[in-house]
Amino acid sequence: MSTVSSLSPRSATSARSLASIQRRTMRVLVAAQLLGALGLAAGGAAGALLAEHLTGGATAAGLPLAVLVLGSGVGAVAATRVMDRSGRRVGLAAAHLSGALGAGTAVAAAALSDLRMLLAGCALLGGGNAAVMLARYAAADLSERRGRSMSVVVTAASVGAVAGPNLLSPAGGLARALGLPAPAGLFLVAMPAFLAAAAVLLASLRPDPLQVARQAPAAGGQAPAAGATGLAAMLRDGHLRLAVLALAVTNLTMVAVMAVAPVHLHAHGAGLGMVGLLVSVHIAAMYLPSPVTGRLADALGGGAVAGIGALLLLGAGALAAAAGPDHARVVLALLLLGVGWNAGLIGGSALLRDARVPPSLRTRAEGLGELGMGAAAAVGGGGAGPLLAAGGLGLLGLVAAAPCLLLLLVLVGNARSAGTVR
Repeated sequence: MSTVSSLSPRSATSARSLASIQRRTMRVLVAAQLLGALGLAAGGAAGALLAEHLTGGATAAGLPLAVLVLGSGVGAVAATRVMDRSGRRVGLAAAHLSGALGAGTAVAAAALSDLRMLLAGCALLGGGNAAVMLARYAAADLSERRGRSMSVVVTAASVGAVAGPNLLSPAGGLARALGLPAPAGLFLVAMPAFLAAAAVLLASLRPDPLQVARQAPAAGGQAPAAGATGLAAMLRDGHLRLAVLALAVTNLTMVAVMAVAPVHLHAHGAGLGMVGLLVSVHIAAMYLPSPVTGRLADALGGGAVAGIGALLLLGAGALAAAAGPDHARVVLALLLLGVGWNAGLIGGSALLRDARVPPSLRTRAEGLGELGMGAAAAVGGGGAGPLLAAGGLGLLGLVAAAPCLLLLLVLVGNARSAGTVR
């Protein structure tokens, strides 16, 4: 007997209603992603170049992205607390507004030649990054195929994220016309992008998917853990611990290399237009494989997909270490880096969504995962500049790839103890 035929008329109607809400939710999230993701490039490619412009050297080039990803982790925790009280709509919109404020602060920093203000702006800009990243969990609230739903939202972010770096040169012209350094141009683009995304969410993300999911617990498909509350309840679940590790290592490796890749390319003869193009290729590799990795996560489990990501990131680090001034090798390393990050993100997120935590702690578990990503990436981004200055991209690639070996060992050990990669 089919699932639909076994339902009562009332439950069948409820199922149709949930499916309709899910379709509307996906449309709104995709629209917000298309807008908000335009702002992501500001803290990456533009932040590194602006820091180099303000300080006159590469040592501080990794700091803007390091601060941004740390701000993203802290912002994610704050946003998930808001979501816990007021739902996805308010939490995601507030995080986007933080991104807009951060972009404005970075523009002011460029005008005043103030590195500390730039870093403060990047910390606030992390809120916008958190909003774009947390949207994948909103997509999964009412979905039966969580991996695929998350992948759709991640893929949608690719449009803005890929277009953003390609605006580096034209936006630089706008910035110069206003008397600002050229790298400040992407921050000028980020402000209206984040504001528009917040407006879309506030106006259209109704009913709120998280609040609907809490009223219909069967939609989530997870049984709550009993008898424990708070952080202890979350960390008791092996899926959650493994998810946080996978997300953290994935982001650490990617950010460490990506934080200073624009500086390395620029130092070896690439102009702003070429740097923007190459960064956009990397970002495309970060997001576009999502339909494939999402299906794999539903079919094979998050652990298997996270393991694939770790292998790809390990290869990317090794290739970056051997690239030297060869732009083709750097681009190939960035491609592998992006695909590996995507697999690690989707796999780690699937593991987190499989965690058996109480519904009241679901958003806090998501915030913990994002905080792990932010903290680990801050370490990678903060150390990238000194490593680049000390030993070039060769040293940086080797150091950044090393944690992937640890993740692979843990994933293999977990698979053996469980008898499955799920």
